[in-house]
Amino acid sequence: MKKAILLTALLYASVTQAQIQITASDMPVVGDTLRSSATAPANNGGIILANTGANYVWDYSSLTPFSQTVANYKSALAVNPLFGIISLSAYGYKVADSFPTLGIPLPVTIKDLYTFFSIKNSPSRFVAEGFGAIISGIPTPAAYTDEDEVYKFPLEYGVTNDSTTFDLKFNLTTLGSIRQKGYRKTTVDGWGTIKTPYFTTAVNCIRVRSEIREIDSVKIGPLPAVGVPRNSVEYKWLATGERYPVLWVTANLNGSTETITSVRYRDIYRPGLLSITEPQMMQTVSVYPNPSDKGILHINLPANWHTYTVQVYDVQGRVVKQLDNTNQIETKDLANGNYLLVVNHQGSFAYAMFTN
Repeated sequence: MKKAILLTALLYASVTQAQIQITASDMPVVGDTLRSSATAPANNGGIILANTGANYVWDYSSLTPFSQTVANYKSALAVNPLFGIISLSAYGYKVADSFPTLGIPLPVTIKDLYTFFSIKNSPSRFVAEGFGAIISGIPTPAAYTDEDEVYKFPLEYGVTNDSTTFDLKFNLTTLGSIRQKGYRKTTVDGWGTIKTPYFTTAVNCIRVRSEIREIDSVKIGPLPAVGVPRNSVEYKWLATGERYPVLWVTANLNGSTETITSVRYRDIYRPGLLSITEPQMMQTVSVYPNPSDKGILHINLPANWHTYTVQVYDVQGRVVKQLDNTNQIETKDLANGNYLLVVNHQGSFAYAMFTN
């Protein structure tokens, strides 16, 4: 009997020790070079998002890498002295070489995009604080008017952070503006151990779920802003002492349905993989005839896009049409005006503007 009690006590103690807490000290710092691998676009590695809870065992050691990315964290001042306006403590990494235009011909060029973060106190939190880019050759910083609170600390199982809003707007010289506005709700919905091709021995972790609902919009001159709703969920498995998620899964959110679009995990250099120095961004497609005066609009899509969703938005940002796996859209029932067409292929987005 005494042995049974002792064994039970030991098991309880080991379980208690496995529950971890993530704090600001587990976030990236200036000088970090964090490498990650991504699975092939059509391969989610058998991940089932519903699999979570207390003392859960996640075994994703069979994930197969397809490409790799390296995030080099630099201070905003080091990237460009003008970016120090965002915050002297801000730091981040390059997220893209060029800006997705949402299919709208912009009167400026936008290159070398950086997102900058900060660790703040009272309360302790990790926030996206600003953005920097080269717009038509001019270094242009922009600070969030409402910071995006990525994490509030400490993070531990059962914690739910109420919805926090964010708002980022930057001007395209005097010609227009680009805005990203929305909210994020974060919950720690699981704890346990995880194995990946990098962590071949299981490590203690928590799983953090963030639901993000935002509208990305572009406004040019006197024209109404064109906004694209983007609803997604991020799942991050975090471990103490690791400044990059052990595993990071992104899913599109359509109603209550979540569709995995990317799977990325902390990794070492693996020769022979596709090297993506910066994350791939959105692209544009062409449509014809434009204006769509014949009642049928044709979309030129990449030949390897076989499964996709097409949505058409009016200038108020409302979805007026949604179709699956067709490159022809009937426009006879649409009112005269300008429209934004969005194609979603396994998390890769393409855009085009057309007039009816």
